[in-house]
Amino acid sequence: MPRPFMAEVAAARLGRLCLPVLDLLLAAYVAGLTLILLTGGLDLWIVHLHDPAKPVFALLVLIPLRVAVGGHSWLADPIQLAATHAAAAVRGALARVPAAVVDTLFAVVTVRLATLAAAFLANIVFEPAIPRGFALPFSNEKFVEIFVAWDSGWYWDIATRGYYFRPDAQSSVAFFPLYPLLMWAAAAPFGGGAAATWVAGIVVALVAYLVALVAIHRFTEQIFGSREIARRTVLYIAVFPWSLFLARVYAESVFLLASVFAISRAWNGRWWQAGVWGALATLARPNGILIGVPLALLALRDRPSLGPLTARWTALAPIPAALAGYCAYVYTLSGDPLGWLAAQAQWGYSLGHWPWEQILRLISGVFEYGPYGVFFTSKIVPFEVLHAAPALIFVALTPLIVRRLGAAMGLYVLVSLLVPLSSNTLEGLGRYASVLFPAFMLVGSMTTQRAHEAIVIVSLVFRTLLICFFVTWHPIY
Repeated sequence: MPRPFMAEVAAARLGRLCLPVLDLLLAAYVAGLTLILLTGGLDLWIVHLHDPAKPVFALLVLIPLRVAVGGHSWLADPIQLAATHAAAAVRGALARVPAAVVDTLFAVVTVRLATLAAAFLANIVFEPAIPRGFALPFSNEKFVEIFVAWDSGWYWDIATRGYYFRPDAQSSVAFFPLYPLLMWAAAAPFGGGAAATWVAGIVVALVAYLVALVAIHRFTEQIFGSREIARRTVLYIAVFPWSLFLARVYAESVFLLASVFAISRAWNGRWWQAGVWGALATLARPNGILIGVPLALLALRDRPSLGPLTARWTALAPIPAALAGYCAYVYTLSGDPLGWLAAQAQWGYSLGHWPWEQILRLISGVFEYGPYGVFFTSKIVPFEVLHAAPALIFVALTPLIVRRLGAAMGLYVLVSLLVPLSSNTLEGLGRYASVLFPAFMLVGSMTTQRAHEAIVIVSLVFRTLLICFFVTWHPIY
């Protein structure tokens, strides 16, 4: 018998002998790890099971080795049977879940897990640019800081202590009441303490975010008749760099939820529902009143006669009434119904400038100092570029939004950006863009496969960068 053939036979026999040993080791380590996790550790005669590190490491080595060796295993049949039953159960469960929920959970969970891990590591490794402006009642504050920074402290303060106004200092009336009210309501059954309110803020923001994406998915599928376009739309929102605020202790996710329900209800002719959701959007953010623009235009979409038009606009009356109600409350604190606007000036924020003024300033700097040197003229310039870029892209998309989705949608995006662009700063523009879902619907309806891949990759790179800036208190707000 030739020696090469004898060597092959010997190797095959050795393999058959090793397979049961490998399988036995795998079963033993899995059983040991399971016992440790279930009992916290135990002693069985001469066997001491307390440290899970060793079985985990052994499994990391043995499983790839067993897969590489191949061959039939006495473990294969029961594992395959269990896997078949599990897969069938999962398929049955997913078949009962609406497509909008499945697509939303996939987008949110995958993106969140990756960016949360990056944020946590960044928070551990990098020193904060400035000290945190509020206390956190948690022992694991490095993890909690992933969700809270900058304006989060103001929302928590309102939810726990209520509003106040100071004519010569920053005041909480600058922040609108819907989100902190929801925080307070969610924390109340759990005692309403400091920790409960922080947790409530995170939970409210995350739930609003998920429900909003499901609503956007359904609305997009209704308009375009395509689940694929709807899936891409919610995925683009999830990976959009500035959508990091949609699961933080910020009002963005609550506003997104209210705005998509307001517009989708108006689109379908449910005017009183649109008015109520529009009022909630108005109470979510200072510029929330702008939701009235697309709703009023949608009321004109089918050129109704005076009677139906009057009825529709009457149904939208809760929107200005909501703003008037908050102004009346602020008047009781400050003596000025626009005290909330005056309070914003204490942050150095003002409106009334030309919408292109700050953009021209940035562009002039590029020509004066060069595309490289401009980044070193001020520490804030790199962040201004990050704030301004998405806003300019969305403004450029508005003609296409008008063509594909109508004037109401296009003007909503345009007005929602022109107002903050008319301020004396570029800060916040990316955050304002993150809730303008018609722009994401448009992009989702137009992208090719290559463009889709490029959008996801580029967005995730910058999203990771921004989340690292956020948790380390750089000017991302």
